[in-house]
Amino acid sequence: MARPPLAVWVYGVRAALLERARAGMRLTYTSEALDRFPLNTPLLSVSMPVAVTAYGAKTATPFFDGLLPEGEARQMIAYDLGVPGEDSFALLEKLGRECAGALVIQPATDPPPAGGTPSTQPLGQSEVGELIKLLRSHPLGVSDSVRVSLAGMQEKLLLTRLPDGGWALPRGGLPSTHILKPEPPLLPGSVENEAFSLEVAKALGLRAAAAQIAEFSGRKVLVVERFDRWVDDRGAVQRLHQEDMCQALGIPSRRKYEQNGGPSLRQIAALLRRWTAASSGLGELDALLQQVVLHVVIGNADAHGKNLALLHDPSGAVALAPVYDVMATTHYPGVDQTLGMYVGGARQGGEVTLANLASEGASWGMPEARARQVIEEVVERVPEAVLGAARSVPGLPPSVAERALEKGRALLEPKMGPTAISLPRPNARRVSSMTGPTSRR
Repeated sequence: MARPPLAVWVYGVRAALLERARAGMRLTYTSEALDRFPLNTPLLSVSMPVAVTAYGAKTATPFFDGLLPEGEARQMIAYDLGVPGEDSFALLEKLGRECAGALVIQPATDPPPAGGTPSTQPLGQSEVGELIKLLRSHPLGVSDSVRVSLAGMQEKLLLTRLPDGGWALPRGGLPSTHILKPEPPLLPGSVENEAFSLEVAKALGLRAAAAQIAEFSGRKVLVVERFDRWVDDRGAVQRLHQEDMCQALGIPSRRKYEQNGGPSLRQIAALLRRWTAASSGLGELDALLQQVVLHVVIGNADAHGKNLALLHDPSGAVALAPVYDVMATTHYPGVDQTLGMYVGGARQGGEVTLANLASEGASWGMPEARARQVIEEVVERVPEAVLGAARSVPGLPPSVAERALEKGRALLEPKMGPTAISLPRPNARRVSSMTGPTSRR
């Protein structure tokens, strides 16, 4: 017997129905969405703007499958929920009430989703530590009472920050506000590495996810504030819609790397030119090029199609999302340094030059002089940004910052001149207790 359809809610609107199809899933916008939003509004995705006709499996399946965990995490969650790991529709039925962006996916017969004011019992520091300890067997913190979804394979825990600064489980479809990422055993120093990389991004003037290092039950954790959530004046957590570039381009998550047929920077730039407002389109290309320079400088070869995203606001306007999931992969000798997305023809992170960066920007339709100006403005700020970020992250391996300084000089040495390196050496760790109030975006 066929499963009943799922309703896709966004911003309080029952926007679409999701049904099984022979090769995946099919999506049809509801009369409510058609009455409220003009045709071609990128309500759920730029790959599926509002339309009268249905979107078939070729288009709908990559988007909705892209909301789910990947790899072993997906298989373990599916096993615990008693559904086949390859059955994306069944997984969304179980997990879709709390996923990336503003979508709430639930059986069509269910009442409208509940509001976003947390009312659950707070978790103590030791309870959070226990949940982190159990992530290998309970990815994302999924349990009988917690049904959440987030793409990716890395261990992480989704929690809701309470108005008093405490933590709670996102039960009953309540929105989570933070992602807690413990250090993987095979990537020592990754917590400091990612914290540093995000600090460099902010110091360079880029929009970036907010993060802090904390410790729970003796384990270091990077606590990342979700950029697709915000807290209103009443203390209620609200969702902000977003989609990653694989979803936006209709590319399956398993092909997230360009070498596997995934998104290219040129495709992403073309998408930004098409969907951002005429007045801001060039600015969004600037922002994309700034992000590319950041990845090159810090040595992040893992910038793939699911690590860049679009933000949607309720009006349908689209913009490039802040920097997230970024670290210096060059710090780990065993990690493949093939670029997730090639830059101006260069396929290895260490090969990228100023000419490659300028060529990449020009291939998007940017005037080459404009591309060079954007690149130079970022690179000229690298020494101050890297040194400041290194000093703000105790325990950062000095080589991470040293490589970033060296790459910055290599990109634009004639303009920058010699740069002294004065980095903090390993010392006693300082960690946040994470008890302050939630900041508002």
